[in-house]
Amino acid sequence: MDQSSEKPKFNLRLLIDEKKNKVVMAEADMDFVDVLCGLLTLPMGTIVRLLEKHQNPQSFTVGCFTNLYKSVSDMSVDNFETQACKDLLLYPRSLKESHCRRLKLNLDDTESTKFFVYPRFVLGKSCSKVYSNICNSLCSCGKLMNREVQIEEEDQDEGDGVFLSCRSSFIITDDLKLVFNSIGNVMSVLNDLGYDGFDKLQERLLEVGSDEVMTLIECLFNSDTPLTDTFLRGNCVSRKQKFWAPLVQESIVAGPQTLKVFVRKVDRVILYAECREEFVDFLFSFLAIPIEFVGKFCSDNANISCIGNLCRSVKGLSLEEEGDTTVTNCVLPHFYNCRAQLLDVVIQEVPEYECLVTRLFCSQYNASKLCKRIEKNNLLSDQKIVKLSPMNPKSKGTSDSLGIGFVKGKTNFMVSDDLHVTAMNSSSTISMLSKLQVNINDIEEQVISIGKAEAISLLRASLVTTSALTNGLSKFLPNGKRKNATHQSTFKILKIESTR
Repeated sequence: MDQSSEKPKFNLRLLIDEKKNKVVMAEADMDFVDVLCGLLTLPMGTIVRLLEKHQNPQSFTVGCFTNLYKSVSDMSVDNFETQACKDLLLYPRSLKESHCRRLKLNLDDTESTKFFVYPRFVLGKSCSKVYSNICNSLCSCGKLMNREVQIEEEDQDEGDGVFLSCRSSFIITDDLKLVFNSIGNVMSVLNDLGYDGFDKLQERLLEVGSDEVMTLIECLFNSDTPLTDTFLRGNCVSRKQKFWAPLVQESIVAGPQTLKVFVRKVDRVILYAECREEFVDFLFSFLAIPIEFVGKFCSDNANISCIGNLCRSVKGLSLEEEGDTTVTNCVLPHFYNCRAQLLDVVIQEVPEYECLVTRLFCSQYNASKLCKRIEKNNLLSDQKIVKLSPMNPKSKGTSDSLGIGFVKGKTNFMVSDDLHVTAMNSSSTISMLSKLQVNINDIEEQVISIGKAEAISLLRASLVTTSALTNGLSKFLPNGKRKNATHQSTFKILKIESTR
Protein backbone atom coordinates (compact mmCIF):
# COMPACT_ATOMS: atom_id res chain seq x y z
CA MET A 1 0.00 0.00 0.00
CA ASP A 2 1.21 3.49 -0.79
CA GLN A 3 2.49 5.05 2.42
CA SER A 4 0.82 8.38 1.66
CA SER A 5 -2.59 6.69 1.60
CA GLU A 6 -2.12 5.66 5.23
CA LYS A 7 -1.82 9.23 6.47
CA PRO A 8 -4.90 10.75 8.18
CA LYS A 9 -7.32 12.66 5.97
CA PHE A 10 -10.00 15.23 6.79
CA ASN A 11 -13.16 16.12 4.93
CA LEU A 12 -13.44 19.85 4.35
CA ARG A 13 -16.48 21.46 2.76
CA LEU A 14 -15.66 24.72 0.98
CA LEU A 15 -18.04 27.47 -0.06
CA ILE A 16 -16.43 29.15 -3.08
CA ASP A 17 -17.05 32.31 -5.06
CA GLU A 18 -15.92 30.91 -8.42
CA LYS A 19 -16.05 34.28 -10.16
CA LYS A 20 -13.53 35.72 -7.71
CA ASN A 21 -11.73 32.36 -7.29
CA LYS A 22 -12.01 32.80 -3.54
CA VAL A 23 -12.94 30.61 -0.57
CA VAL A 24 -15.75 32.34 1.31
CA MET A 25 -15.79 29.89 4.21
CA ALA A 26 -15.05 26.29 5.09
CA GLU A 27 -16.97 23.79 7.20
CA ALA A 28 -14.69 21.49 9.18
CA ASP A 29 -15.08 18.84 11.85
CA MET A 30 -13.59 18.92 15.33
CA ASP A 31 -10.54 16.81 14.39
CA PHE A 32 -9.37 19.31 11.78
CA VAL A 33 -9.93 22.32 14.05
CA ASP A 34 -8.00 20.54 16.81
CA VAL A 35 -5.08 20.27 14.38
CA LEU A 36 -5.28 24.05 13.81
CA CYS A 37 -5.24 24.57 17.59
CA GLY A 38 -2.21 22.27 17.85
CA LEU A 39 -0.34 24.34 15.27
CA LEU A 40 -0.49 27.33 17.61
CA THR A 41 1.45 25.40 20.26
CA LEU A 42 4.37 24.52 17.94
CA PRO A 43 7.62 26.43 18.60
CA MET A 44 8.83 28.68 15.77
CA GLY A 45 11.96 26.56 15.38
CA THR A 46 9.77 23.53 14.70
CA ILE A 47 7.77 25.51 12.14
CA VAL A 48 10.96 26.50 10.28
CA ARG A 49 12.23 22.91 10.28
CA LEU A 50 8.93 21.49 9.03
CA LEU A 51 8.57 24.09 6.28
CA GLU A 52 12.13 23.52 5.09
CA LYS A 53 11.21 19.86 4.59
CA HIS A 54 8.00 20.79 2.82
CA GLN A 55 9.44 23.53 0.61
CA ASN A 56 12.70 24.39 -1.09
CA PRO A 57 14.67 26.20 1.67
CA GLN A 58 16.14 28.53 -0.93
CA SER A 59 12.73 29.77 -2.08
CA PHE A 60 10.85 30.13 1.21
CA THR A 61 11.63 31.92 4.45
CA VAL A 62 9.72 32.84 7.59
CA GLY A 63 10.97 36.39 8.02
CA CYS A 64 14.35 36.19 9.72
CA PHE A 65 13.51 33.01 11.63
CA THR A 66 14.94 30.88 8.84
CA ASN A 67 18.32 32.62 9.26
CA LEU A 68 18.18 32.27 13.04
CA TYR A 69 17.57 28.53 12.72
CA LYS A 70 20.36 28.18 10.16
CA SER A 71 22.70 30.13 12.44
CA VAL A 72 22.17 27.59 15.22
CA SER A 73 22.58 24.71 12.78
CA ASP A 74 25.80 26.08 11.25
CA MET A 75 27.41 27.30 14.47
CA SER A 76 30.03 25.01 15.97
CA VAL A 77 28.98 23.18 19.12
CA ASP A 78 32.08 24.68 20.74
CA ASN A 79 30.18 27.97 20.92
CA PHE A 80 27.36 26.40 22.99
CA GLU A 81 27.47 25.54 26.66
CA THR A 82 26.62 21.91 25.84
CA GLN A 83 25.48 19.84 22.87
CA ALA A 84 22.05 19.80 24.49
CA CYS A 85 21.84 23.60 24.16
CA LYS A 86 22.15 23.34 20.39
CA ASP A 87 19.71 20.42 20.21
CA LEU A 88 17.08 22.23 22.30
CA LEU A 89 17.11 25.07 19.76
CA LEU A 90 17.11 22.87 16.65
CA TYR A 91 14.39 20.63 18.11
CA PRO A 92 12.56 22.93 20.53
CA ARG A 93 10.24 21.39 23.08
CA SER A 94 6.63 22.26 23.81
CA LEU A 95 4.75 21.68 27.04
CA LYS A 96 1.80 20.67 24.86
CA GLU A 97 3.61 17.80 23.14
CA SER A 98 1.50 15.20 24.96
CA HIS A 99 -1.64 16.95 23.71
CA CYS A 100 -0.34 17.05 20.13
CA ARG A 101 0.42 13.32 20.18
CA ARG A 102 -3.31 12.74 20.62
CA LEU A 103 -4.22 14.69 17.48
CA LYS A 104 -5.48 12.82 14.46
CA LEU A 105 -2.64 14.48 12.54
CA ASN A 106 0.47 15.46 14.50
CA LEU A 107 2.98 17.19 12.23
CA ASP A 108 5.66 17.67 14.88
CA ASP A 109 8.50 15.20 14.27
CA THR A 110 10.32 16.06 17.50
CA GLU A 111 10.94 13.02 19.69
CA SER A 112 8.93 12.77 22.87
CA THR A 113 10.62 14.07 25.99
CA LYS A 114 12.44 11.24 27.75
CA PHE A 115 13.75 10.81 31.28
CA PHE A 116 17.14 9.42 32.25
CA VAL A 117 18.75 8.65 35.58
CA TYR A 118 22.02 7.25 36.84
CA PRO A 119 21.97 3.42 36.36
CA ARG A 120 22.59 2.65 40.00
CA PHE A 121 21.18 4.75 42.83
CA VAL A 122 23.20 5.14 46.01
CA LEU A 123 20.83 6.82 48.41
CA GLY A 124 22.15 10.00 49.94
CA LYS A 125 24.50 10.87 47.08
CA SER A 126 23.84 13.61 44.55
CA CYS A 127 23.39 10.98 41.79
CA SER A 128 20.18 9.84 43.44
CA LYS A 129 18.58 13.31 43.50
CA VAL A 130 18.44 14.32 39.83
CA TYR A 131 17.07 13.20 36.49
CA SER A 132 17.88 14.39 32.99
CA ASN A 133 15.84 14.79 29.81
CA ILE A 134 19.01 14.30 27.75
CA CYS A 135 20.56 10.85 27.32
CA ASN A 136 24.21 10.51 28.36
CA SER A 137 24.20 13.75 30.34
CA LEU A 138 27.00 13.94 32.85
CA CYS A 139 25.90 13.54 36.44
CA SER A 140 27.46 15.79 39.06
CA CYS A 141 29.70 12.85 39.95
CA GLY A 142 31.01 12.78 36.37
CA LYS A 143 29.23 9.58 35.30
CA LEU A 144 26.69 9.20 32.50
CA MET A 145 22.95 9.33 33.13
CA ASN A 146 21.84 6.83 30.51
CA ARG A 147 19.17 4.65 32.09
CA GLU A 148 15.80 5.58 30.62
CA VAL A 149 12.90 5.51 33.06
CA GLN A 150 9.30 5.39 31.90
CA ILE A 151 7.13 8.18 33.22
CA GLU A 152 3.52 7.77 34.18
CA GLU A 153 1.82 10.85 32.78
CA GLU A 154 -1.09 12.41 34.56
CA ASP A 155 -4.48 11.26 33.41
CA GLN A 156 -5.80 13.51 30.66
CA ASP A 157 -9.38 14.21 29.82
CA GLU A 158 -10.23 11.57 27.24
CA GLY A 159 -13.06 13.64 25.78
CA ASP A 160 -13.94 13.83 22.14
CA GLY A 161 -11.43 16.59 21.38
CA VAL A 162 -7.89 17.45 22.39
CA PHE A 163 -7.89 21.25 22.66
CA LEU A 164 -11.62 21.80 22.11
CA SER A 165 -14.02 19.32 23.68
CA CYS A 166 -17.32 20.38 22.15
CA ARG A 167 -18.87 17.82 19.76
CA SER A 168 -19.53 20.26 16.97
CA SER A 169 -18.36 21.23 13.50
CA PHE A 170 -16.93 24.66 12.84
CA ILE A 171 -17.04 27.48 10.31
CA ILE A 172 -13.66 28.85 9.20
CA THR A 173 -13.40 32.10 7.24
CA ASP A 174 -10.72 32.73 4.64
CA ASP A 175 -8.74 34.83 7.13
CA LEU A 176 -8.96 32.04 9.76
CA LYS A 177 -11.68 33.25 12.07
CA LEU A 178 -13.39 30.30 13.78
CA VAL A 179 -16.96 30.02 15.05
CA PHE A 180 -19.19 27.10 15.98
CA ASN A 181 -21.22 25.82 13.05
CA SER A 182 -24.80 27.11 13.18
CA ILE A 183 -27.31 28.63 10.77
CA GLY A 184 -27.00 31.98 12.52
CA ASN A 185 -23.21 32.05 12.28
CA VAL A 186 -23.25 31.06 8.60
CA MET A 187 -25.72 33.85 7.79
CA SER A 188 -23.69 36.33 9.82
CA VAL A 189 -20.45 35.49 7.98
CA LEU A 190 -22.15 35.75 4.58
CA ASN A 191 -23.74 39.08 5.48
CA ASP A 192 -20.43 40.49 6.70
CA LEU A 193 -18.86 39.53 3.37
CA GLY A 194 -21.66 41.11 1.34
CA TYR A 195 -23.49 37.94 0.20
CA ASP A 196 -27.27 37.84 0.51
CA GLY A 197 -27.64 34.26 -0.66
CA PHE A 198 -25.96 31.23 -2.22
CA ASP A 199 -26.72 31.97 -5.88
CA LYS A 200 -23.14 33.13 -6.57
CA LEU A 201 -21.52 30.43 -4.46
CA GLN A 202 -20.59 26.82 -5.08
CA GLU A 203 -19.88 23.97 -2.66
CA ARG A 204 -16.82 21.78 -3.00
CA LEU A 205 -15.90 18.80 -0.82
CA LEU A 206 -12.18 18.19 -0.39
CA GLU A 207 -10.09 15.49 1.25
CA VAL A 208 -7.28 17.23 3.13
CA GLY A 209 -4.05 15.58 4.30
CA SER A 210 -0.66 16.52 5.70
CA ASP A 211 0.57 18.20 2.49
CA GLU A 212 -2.36 20.60 2.44
CA VAL A 213 -1.95 21.37 6.14
CA MET A 214 1.75 22.13 5.59
CA THR A 215 0.82 24.52 2.75
CA LEU A 216 -1.69 26.13 5.10
CA ILE A 217 1.07 26.68 7.69
CA GLU A 218 3.18 28.38 5.05
CA CYS A 219 0.24 30.62 4.14
CA LEU A 220 -0.20 31.62 7.79
CA PHE A 221 2.95 33.73 7.42
CA ASN A 222 2.53 34.93 3.87
CA SER A 223 -1.13 35.38 3.02
CA ASP A 224 -4.23 37.35 3.97
CA THR A 225 -6.33 34.57 2.40
CA PRO A 226 -4.72 31.28 3.49
CA LEU A 227 -7.70 29.06 2.65
CA THR A 228 -7.93 30.40 -0.90
CA ASP A 229 -4.17 30.13 -1.45
CA THR A 230 -4.00 26.61 0.01
CA PHE A 231 -7.03 24.93 -1.54
CA LEU A 232 -7.59 26.85 -4.79
CA ARG A 233 -4.08 27.94 -5.77
CA GLY A 234 -1.97 25.31 -3.99
CA ASN A 235 0.64 27.86 -2.88
CA CYS A 236 1.09 31.28 -1.36
CA VAL A 237 1.19 34.46 -3.37
CA SER A 238 4.32 36.49 -2.67
CA ARG A 239 3.52 39.88 -1.23
CA LYS A 240 5.48 42.99 -0.47
CA GLN A 241 6.73 42.97 3.08
CA LYS A 242 5.06 45.35 5.49
CA PHE A 243 6.07 46.31 8.98
CA TRP A 244 3.98 48.23 11.44
CA ALA A 245 5.88 49.51 14.44
CA PRO A 246 4.49 48.45 17.82
CA LEU A 247 2.56 50.88 19.96
CA VAL A 248 4.67 50.63 23.09
CA GLN A 249 5.40 53.04 25.85
CA GLU A 250 8.74 54.13 27.20
CA SER A 251 11.39 51.46 27.05
CA ILE A 252 12.28 49.80 30.33
CA VAL A 253 15.80 48.44 30.35
CA ALA A 254 15.95 45.08 32.11
CA GLY A 255 19.64 44.66 32.82
CA PRO A 256 22.91 45.45 31.02
CA GLN A 257 21.66 44.53 27.54
CA THR A 258 23.51 46.73 25.06
CA LEU A 259 23.98 46.35 21.36
CA LYS A 260 26.66 48.00 19.25
CA VAL A 261 25.27 48.62 15.76
CA PHE A 262 26.85 49.87 12.54
CA VAL A 263 24.53 52.20 10.67
CA ARG A 264 24.63 53.45 7.08
CA LYS A 265 24.32 57.21 7.46
CA VAL A 266 22.36 57.98 4.32
CA ASP A 267 19.28 55.86 5.11
CA ARG A 268 19.83 54.75 8.74
CA VAL A 269 19.92 51.08 7.73
CA ILE A 270 21.55 48.90 10.41
CA LEU A 271 24.07 46.79 8.52
CA TYR A 272 25.46 44.71 11.37
CA ALA A 273 25.56 44.49 15.14
CA GLU A 274 28.22 43.32 17.55
CA CYS A 275 27.07 41.86 20.84
CA ARG A 276 27.80 39.51 23.68
CA GLU A 277 26.22 36.20 24.62
CA GLU A 278 23.18 37.70 26.42
CA PHE A 279 21.75 39.20 23.24
CA VAL A 280 22.40 36.04 21.20
CA ASP A 281 20.61 33.95 23.85
CA PHE A 282 17.69 36.35 23.53
CA LEU A 283 17.61 35.97 19.73
CA PHE A 284 17.96 32.19 19.81
CA SER A 285 15.12 31.94 22.35
CA PHE A 286 12.79 33.12 19.56
CA LEU A 287 13.03 29.58 18.17
CA ALA A 288 11.43 28.14 21.32
CA ILE A 289 8.50 30.57 21.30
CA PRO A 290 5.22 29.03 20.04
CA ILE A 291 3.15 30.66 17.31
CA GLU A 292 0.46 31.66 19.80
CA PHE A 293 2.92 33.85 21.71
CA VAL A 294 4.23 35.49 18.55
CA GLY A 295 0.66 36.23 17.53
CA LYS A 296 0.12 38.06 20.82
CA PHE A 297 2.56 40.79 19.75
CA CYS A 298 2.01 40.68 15.99
CA SER A 299 -1.72 40.15 15.53
CA ASP A 300 -2.28 43.69 14.22
CA ASN A 301 0.35 43.37 11.51
CA ALA A 302 -1.02 42.97 7.99
CA ASN A 303 1.35 40.16 7.09
CA ILE A 304 0.26 37.76 9.81
CA SER A 305 -3.15 39.04 10.86
CA CYS A 306 -4.52 35.53 10.21
CA ILE A 307 -2.42 34.16 13.09
CA GLY A 308 -3.99 36.74 15.37
CA ASN A 309 -7.46 35.82 14.11
CA LEU A 310 -6.83 32.14 14.79
CA CYS A 311 -5.41 32.80 18.27
CA ARG A 312 -8.34 35.01 19.29
CA SER A 313 -10.88 32.58 17.85
CA VAL A 314 -9.44 29.60 19.72
CA LYS A 315 -9.43 31.58 22.95
CA GLY A 316 -13.03 32.66 22.35
CA LEU A 317 -14.18 29.12 21.58
CA SER A 318 -12.43 27.75 24.67
CA LEU A 319 -14.10 30.32 26.91
CA GLU A 320 -17.48 29.84 25.24
CA GLU A 321 -17.53 26.11 25.87
CA GLU A 322 -15.91 26.55 29.31
CA GLY A 323 -13.33 23.98 28.35
CA ASP A 324 -9.56 23.87 28.45
CA THR A 325 -8.01 27.26 27.68
CA THR A 326 -4.44 25.99 27.74
CA VAL A 327 -3.92 26.81 24.07
CA THR A 328 -3.89 30.52 24.84
CA ASN A 329 -1.37 30.28 27.67
CA CYS A 330 2.29 30.56 26.71
CA VAL A 331 4.63 28.75 29.06
CA LEU A 332 8.05 27.50 28.01
CA PRO A 333 9.72 24.41 29.52
CA HIS A 334 12.01 25.14 32.44
CA PHE A 335 15.23 24.52 30.48
CA TYR A 336 14.56 27.58 28.27
CA ASN A 337 15.28 29.90 31.17
CA CYS A 338 18.04 32.31 30.08
CA ARG A 339 20.31 34.94 31.56
CA ALA A 340 17.74 37.69 30.98
CA GLN A 341 14.08 37.58 29.95
CA LEU A 342 13.23 40.68 27.93
CA LEU A 343 9.79 39.51 26.84
CA ASP A 344 6.83 38.44 28.96
CA VAL A 345 7.80 34.79 28.68
CA VAL A 346 6.56 32.54 31.46
CA ILE A 347 8.98 29.78 32.38
CA GLN A 348 7.60 26.52 33.74
CA GLU A 349 8.22 25.88 37.40
CA VAL A 350 10.98 23.34 37.84
CA PRO A 351 9.14 19.98 37.75
CA GLU A 352 9.98 17.51 40.49
CA TYR A 353 9.09 13.82 40.28
CA GLU A 354 8.97 10.87 42.61
CA CYS A 355 10.91 7.81 41.55
CA LEU A 356 10.22 4.28 42.71
CA VAL A 357 13.52 2.46 43.31
CA THR A 358 14.15 -1.18 44.19
CA ARG A 359 17.18 -2.35 46.15
CA LEU A 360 19.63 -4.54 44.27
CA PHE A 361 22.27 -5.14 46.93
CA CYS A 362 23.75 -3.25 49.84
CA SER A 363 22.96 0.45 49.34
CA GLN A 364 22.44 0.34 45.56
CA TYR A 365 19.00 0.73 44.05
CA ASN A 366 17.52 0.43 40.58
CA ALA A 367 14.95 2.97 39.29
CA SER A 368 11.73 1.45 37.95
CA LYS A 369 9.23 4.26 37.32
CA LEU A 370 8.75 8.00 37.56
CA CYS A 371 5.61 10.02 38.21
CA LYS A 372 4.38 13.16 39.94
CA ARG A 373 3.25 11.28 42.99
CA ILE A 374 3.62 7.64 44.03
CA GLU A 375 1.26 6.13 46.53
CA LYS A 376 3.18 4.94 49.56
CA ASN A 377 0.71 2.19 50.29
CA ASN A 378 1.72 -1.36 49.40
CA LEU A 379 5.43 -0.57 49.04
CA LEU A 380 7.56 -3.71 49.24
CA SER A 381 10.29 -3.98 51.84
CA ASP A 382 13.02 -3.47 49.24
CA GLN A 383 11.37 -0.43 47.61
CA LYS A 384 11.74 3.24 48.38
CA ILE A 385 10.45 6.54 46.98
CA VAL A 386 13.06 9.13 46.00
CA LYS A 387 12.33 12.73 45.02
CA LEU A 388 14.18 13.86 41.89
CA SER A 389 14.84 17.35 40.49
CA PRO A 390 15.76 18.01 36.85
CA MET A 391 19.36 18.51 35.88
CA ASN A 392 19.78 21.63 33.80
CA PRO A 393 20.75 20.48 30.27
CA LYS A 394 22.53 23.79 29.74
CA SER A 395 24.99 22.99 32.52
CA LYS A 396 27.42 20.17 33.13
CA GLY A 397 26.33 18.02 36.01
CA THR A 398 24.22 20.41 38.11
CA SER A 399 20.53 21.10 38.62
CA ASP A 400 21.09 24.87 38.80
CA SER A 401 18.94 26.56 36.15
CA LEU A 402 19.81 30.20 36.81
CA GLY A 403 22.34 32.35 35.04
CA ILE A 404 23.16 29.89 32.26
CA GLY A 405 22.36 30.57 28.64
CA PHE A 406 22.64 28.58 25.43
CA VAL A 407 25.91 29.99 24.10
CA LYS A 408 29.14 30.23 26.02
CA GLY A 409 29.88 33.33 28.01
CA LYS A 410 32.57 35.91 27.33
CA THR A 411 32.05 35.48 23.59
CA ASN A 412 31.58 38.19 20.97
CA PHE A 413 29.09 37.67 18.14
CA MET A 414 28.17 39.40 14.92
CA VAL A 415 24.53 39.71 13.83
CA SER A 416 23.47 40.78 10.34
CA ASP A 417 20.36 42.81 9.54
CA ASP A 418 18.55 39.60 8.56
CA LEU A 419 19.60 37.93 11.86
CA HIS A 420 22.34 35.66 10.63
CA VAL A 421 24.46 35.10 13.76
CA THR A 422 28.11 34.13 13.76
CA ALA A 423 30.77 34.01 16.46
CA MET A 424 33.44 36.65 15.98
CA ASN A 425 36.15 34.03 16.41
CA SER A 426 34.89 32.15 13.35
CA SER A 427 33.93 34.99 11.02
CA SER A 428 35.88 37.54 9.04
CA THR A 429 34.98 41.18 9.58
CA ILE A 430 37.22 42.05 6.65
CA SER A 431 35.18 39.84 4.31
CA MET A 432 31.95 41.19 5.75
CA LEU A 433 32.92 44.83 5.16
CA SER A 434 34.13 43.96 1.69
CA LYS A 435 30.81 42.36 0.73
CA LEU A 436 28.86 45.40 1.88
CA GLN A 437 30.62 47.56 -0.73
CA VAL A 438 30.06 50.64 1.38
CA ASN A 439 32.53 53.46 1.93
CA ILE A 440 33.67 53.16 5.52
CA ASN A 441 33.14 56.91 5.95
CA ASP A 442 29.44 56.30 5.30
CA ILE A 443 29.13 54.00 8.32
CA GLU A 444 28.78 55.15 11.90
CA GLU A 445 28.80 53.22 15.15
CA GLN A 446 25.92 53.52 17.62
CA VAL A 447 25.01 51.78 20.89
CA ILE A 448 21.43 50.86 21.79
CA SER A 449 20.14 49.75 25.17
CA ILE A 450 17.77 46.81 24.74
CA GLY A 451 14.68 46.75 26.93
CA LYS A 452 11.15 45.44 26.59
CA ALA A 453 10.07 47.93 23.91
CA GLU A 454 13.07 47.12 21.74
CA ALA A 455 12.61 43.38 22.32
CA ILE A 456 8.97 43.44 21.19
CA SER A 457 9.79 45.53 18.14
CA LEU A 458 12.61 43.18 17.16
CA LEU A 459 10.42 40.09 17.55
CA ARG A 460 7.74 41.60 15.35
CA ALA A 461 10.20 42.68 12.70
CA SER A 462 11.95 39.30 12.65
CA LEU A 463 8.69 37.58 11.79
CA VAL A 464 7.45 39.75 8.93
CA THR A 465 10.59 41.22 7.34
CA THR A 466 14.07 40.15 6.32
CA SER A 467 15.60 43.32 7.82
CA ALA A 468 14.89 42.79 11.49
CA LEU A 469 17.58 45.05 12.95
CA THR A 470 16.66 47.99 10.73
CA ASN A 471 12.90 47.65 10.99
CA GLY A 472 12.92 46.67 14.63
CA LEU A 473 15.60 48.88 16.16
CA SER A 474 16.51 51.85 13.97
CA LYS A 475 13.75 54.01 15.46
CA PHE A 476 15.49 53.63 18.81
CA LEU A 477 18.73 55.12 17.50
CA PRO A 478 19.63 58.61 18.72
CA ASN A 479 18.35 61.21 16.26
CA GLY A 480 17.25 58.28 14.19
CA LYS A 481 13.49 58.51 13.90
CA ARG A 482 12.73 56.69 10.68
CA LYS A 483 10.11 57.63 8.16
CA ASN A 484 6.65 56.19 8.98
CA ALA A 485 7.71 55.21 12.51
CA THR A 486 4.66 55.35 14.78
CA HIS A 487 6.51 55.57 18.05
CA GLN A 488 9.69 57.10 19.34
CA SER A 489 10.82 55.39 22.52
CA THR A 490 13.24 56.96 24.92
CA PHE A 491 16.71 55.57 24.66
CA LYS A 492 19.78 55.37 26.76
CA ILE A 493 23.29 55.72 25.35
CA LEU A 494 25.91 53.77 27.22
CA LYS A 495 29.68 54.08 26.82
CA ILE A 496 31.29 50.69 26.58
CA GLU A 497 34.75 49.45 26.03
CA SER A 498 35.86 48.35 22.62
CA THR A 499 34.99 44.75 21.76
CA ARG A 500 37.72 42.47 22.79
